[in-house]
Amino acid sequence: MTPVPENRPIRRRVVLGGAVAIPVLLAGGTARAAALPLPPVDDALAGLVAFLVPGRDGFSVWQGRTSSTDGGVAAGAGPALRYVYDQAIPYPIVGRPFDLNLPGAAAVAAILNLVAIEVDPAAALGPFAASFANLSFAGKVEVFRRLEEPGLADGTPVRFILDTLPTLAAFVSYSEAAVFDRAANRLTTIPVGWRISAYQGIGEGWNEFRGYYRGIDRVTD
Repeated sequence: MTPVPENRPIRRRVVLGGAVAIPVLLAGGTARAAALPLPPVDDALAGLVAFLVPGRDGFSVWQGRTSSTDGGVAAGAGPALRYVYDQAIPYPIVGRPFDLNLPGAAAVAAILNLVAIEVDPAAALGPFAASFANLSFAGKVEVFRRLEEPGLADGTPVRFILDTLPTLAAFVSYSEAAVFDRAANRLTTIPVGWRISAYQGIGEGWNEFRGYYRGIDRVTD
C-alpha cells in the first residue's frame, strides 16, 4: 500500500484511464456489456463493509483497521448487500462522471474500484481482486471524500447510489439479512450484528405484563 496522494477532484479522464487495471464495463451498448466480464463485486463489497464495520477478517487486517470482535465481513454483509443492490437497481446505470453501463452491485463495485485506482494506482495489485479492497483505511476514506464532492453526479441515478453506500453497508452489517431464511421465515443462527451490539434478541414479553393487574379483569361504573 502506498501513501494517499494529494487530494484532487475526480476527473473522468483520470478515472477511466485507470480502468485498464480492472475489468470494468464502459458504456458501449447492452450487447457489448453482456460480452465483457463483470468487475470483482464480492471483494469490492467485502472491502466496503470492512471499512464501515471492521472485524478480524482479512479485509480488515489488510486495510489496517480491525476490531477485537467480528465485523461486517463475518456478518455476511457483502453478499446481502449485493442482493439488495441487484434487486433495487436491476437496470444499467449510465451517467456522468463514470459513464458505466452496469446494473446494481456491479455498478457499485465498478465505481469504488475506479476511484480507488485514482487514489492509489498500486491498489490494482494486491491480495484481493477489487482495487478498493486493496486500499488502506486512509485510502478508503479518500475514496469517499472524492465521491462526496459537491457537484459530482448531482441529479443523476449515480448520485443516489453514492449516497446509499455508507449507510446501507453499515445497516446490513448489523442486520439479520445474511442469516434470515426467507422460505422458513426464521433466523438460522444468531446474527453477528446482535452480538457486537449486545442486542438481546426478540422480546417474547415479560412476566410482569402477563395476565390482569391484581386480578382485575373488568371495571364497573
